[in-house]
Amino acid sequence: MPTLLGSALASAAEPVQFNRDIRPILSDRCFACHGPDEAAREADLRLDLEEAAKIDLGGYRAIVPGKPDQSELVRRIESTDEDEVMPPPDTHLSLDAEEKALLRRWIEEGATWEEHWSFQKIERPKLPEVAGPKWGRGGIDAFVLRRLRQQSLEPAPEVGREQWLRRVTQDLTGLPPSLEEIDAFVADDSPDACEKVVDRLLASVDHAERMTALWLDQARYADSNGYQFDNERTMWPWRDWVIDAFRANMPFDRFVTEQLAGDLLDEPTPDQLVATGFLRNHGYSIEGGIIDEEYRVMYANDKTATVGTLFLGLTLDCARCHDHKYDPVSIEEYYSMYAFFNTSAEKGAPGEDGRKQKAAAPFLEIDAAGETVRAMVMREQPRETFVLEQGQFDQPGDKVSPDTPAVLPSFDGYRPDRLGLARWLTADENPLFARVSVNRLWRQFFGRGLVKTVDNFGVQGELPTHPELLDWLAVEFRDSGWDLRHVIRLIVLSATYGQSSDFRDDLEDAENRLLARGPSFRLSGEMIRDQALAASGLLVKKIGGPSVRPYQPEGVWEDLNAPVSHAETYVQGTGDDLYRKSLYTYWRRAVPHPAMVAFDAPSRDVCTVERAATNTPLQALVTLHGPTFVEAARKLAEEALAAGAPVDLAFRRVLSRQPTGRERQIIDELHAERLRHYHHDPAAADRLLAVGESPVAAGIERAELAALADVCHAILNLSETVTRK
Repeated sequence: MPTLLGSALASAAEPVQFNRDIRPILSDRCFACHGPDEAAREADLRLDLEEAAKIDLGGYRAIVPGKPDQSELVRRIESTDEDEVMPPPDTHLSLDAEEKALLRRWIEEGATWEEHWSFQKIERPKLPEVAGPKWGRGGIDAFVLRRLRQQSLEPAPEVGREQWLRRVTQDLTGLPPSLEEIDAFVADDSPDACEKVVDRLLASVDHAERMTALWLDQARYADSNGYQFDNERTMWPWRDWVIDAFRANMPFDRFVTEQLAGDLLDEPTPDQLVATGFLRNHGYSIEGGIIDEEYRVMYANDKTATVGTLFLGLTLDCARCHDHKYDPVSIEEYYSMYAFFNTSAEKGAPGEDGRKQKAAAPFLEIDAAGETVRAMVMREQPRETFVLEQGQFDQPGDKVSPDTPAVLPSFDGYRPDRLGLARWLTADENPLFARVSVNRLWRQFFGRGLVKTVDNFGVQGELPTHPELLDWLAVEFRDSGWDLRHVIRLIVLSATYGQSSDFRDDLEDAENRLLARGPSFRLSGEMIRDQALAASGLLVKKIGGPSVRPYQPEGVWEDLNAPVSHAETYVQGTGDDLYRKSLYTYWRRAVPHPAMVAFDAPSRDVCTVERAATNTPLQALVTLHGPTFVEAARKLAEEALAAGAPVDLAFRRVLSRQPTGRERQIIDELHAERLRHYHHDPAAADRLLAVGESPVAAGIERAELAALADVCHAILNLSETVTRK
């Protein structure tokens, strides 16, 4: 049975490859003591650079190409002496026999070195020609099919039309398809039916809001400042700018540039200034007694780490106190990157009133949603930058200037400010920006990136499962003029994306790294809530404006550890505010909405490019007892009864398909049991129908409505309902 080896070690029949087989071993077991960090380096031996690893160390060499028995590295890893063996026993690291043999064979074959794959120049790979039956629709499928055939596998069957429509609609809009959309697609037998669906979805406001929802995690958006008081602030104008940018399909390089440096453009517009709120999204403290300079440095560190993670896929923050332990980034290079953000004019005025205003300054007064608001923006303030010893704000060392890591293309010729940095990031020569960006896109549609470690393209990150496909997509993205919709269209119209996600008993690949079946993963908490609102007819599609406060358990905010005088009380919204998309739910860092947190939503204190995916009883409690879901079930039952086909309509509204015969039998039995219950206990029906602020439809027998509401509630709680298949 075919398997996918996590480490992809070389077989005896093929040459050893440094990036695939050797670098991961050296990085995991050796770099902590023999890597980039000069302060931690032992015996003056550096194994992360070829020249240093092969240099004469005074009568011996760690690596002698072609001569493993003369290589000190081989002698030490094969030693049985506890005082000589490497890695030393007290590190609790070790090499198994296979890894020792691999290192020996690599040196025997000549110890050929390679630059780390992600730092190599991006070039468009040639599309592979794959022998055997034809399959697929383009470049993506050619690379995937070649990998499958190498593993003696064939793709999975194509998914059914209704399921494909549900899949692509959820992915592109965060919502299920309507019954009218399902019927129209099933009836459309034209050869471009799928293309028409995708184009319609990509042009929708729902798609812009879906993309925005993902960007908010990455940009650490919140409606509060964080820290102890976690008081309210006005960040939603920036969120609305993001929605507008995605609606206009703004080229991604411009999208990034305006957020990083809109204020530094020639004669920037108010919108371009608002865009810079991206860099102001981190938390701010208004606590008494804090040292302004200490926190200003923390804010600049946050900006640096966010840009490193989001646009370079590097853990730059690991070099804030010392040279990076694994990647070729020194502490001086970290502070050279930090220098781009150390000139932000963020400083509180003296006194308590000034401290309360700290989180807003600098700001821009704009007219938005019918009111004048203060949008947080960036503004430059000249300031020298120094290496901070051990990362301490009050221990400046050598002076540095804005610059980028030497391992990446030179920064020479660019403006030494955030605008120059943005131009450098999005330049064709940058090997990371395009790769990192398309990898996040791939994860959006397949649940995992081609590089599993979406936040780390450095030495400790995982190798891409399909490296040529990654580079092909990166070049396609860049050459399209950074057109996100172009790349998304390629992905969702591929045969790879359209495969059935059903279990395959001929495959051992739980994470679907080979892409031998369609993707399947749990929906986010926001999508689960929005799906219930949409299926029930409750969803209000108002765009933008201040964040709203839907149903939430009592006392959650009041439990914060803050003085009573600063504590905020959660005031539930009314009317439409209760039924708007989760994108617009007020996001308080210390206590994000509990229904979102149960489904692994982050606090957004830091940049999050990948949410965790857990499975806990709390999630079932949310969908079983949350007022949104109980009310949605009741409204869905009302609409189903009015349509005269209760089971079919409810099932199709939620799952986009008809129930099977067995499912219909179970539903009928449940409905009959609940009907008996509510006829016997009318008060129970009254309690159920009283949940939620929306009025109960008149003219429906209450026991019948309550019974069908329970059936609809059960459908909303099916595993298939909360899973993207």
